[in-house]
Amino acid sequence: MLTHQRCSNSLLSLLTASMVVLLLSGCQSSSAVMDYDTQKDFSVINEFSQEPSKQGIKNDDFTNQRLSNAVETQLLAKGFSKSANPQSEKHITVSHFITTRTKQNNSSINIGLGTGRSGSSSSVGVGVNTSIPVSGRETVEVRVTIDFHQQGKLIWRGYDTFNAKGNDSPEKRQNNIDNTVASILALYPPGES
Repeated sequence: MLTHQRCSNSLLSLLTASMVVLLLSGCQSSSAVMDYDTQKDFSVINEFSQEPSKQGIKNDDFTNQRLSNAVETQLLAKGFSKSANPQSEKHITVSHFITTRTKQNNSSINIGLGTGRSGSSSSVGVGVNTSIPVSGRETVEVRVTIDFHQQGKLIWRGYDTFNAKGNDSPEKRQNNIDNTVASILALYPPGES
């Protein structure tokens, strides 16, 4: 009887923990954002090619290749085929770029010093405040933007961000880019997300 009760309690605990995980994962939402031409029929588009973007910062070769591979993988998985016919109504030209922003390190100690003097009719005060960083590591927020052009006109744009550090491994960088591109392209085509 005691063993049966322990099994029931363990099963109940496991079930409760599973429900909490499911509820929390259901509350997570993507931070990806998109905008698009509302007059465009996206259902006919099924071909793509990639070209370098003229926007954002100059990507290093590794980052550019990671982004290109991630975009290609996601579009092929969505049923697109690669094509070199940019004049077709079924074709989009895809470009991508990144922008970065250094985030302030929140790990710091603030020190405030102040003096004051109060007279019968006047007062004087001096204050100094400085911040001493606890860690020298900076975090960079990387924004990935993916544009779809058709016959030279922007028809769809999506973007999302991830945080990176200078000492991230190549595997972590690839994983961040893959996840970010998947998050962005999950919003394409419009109306199906």
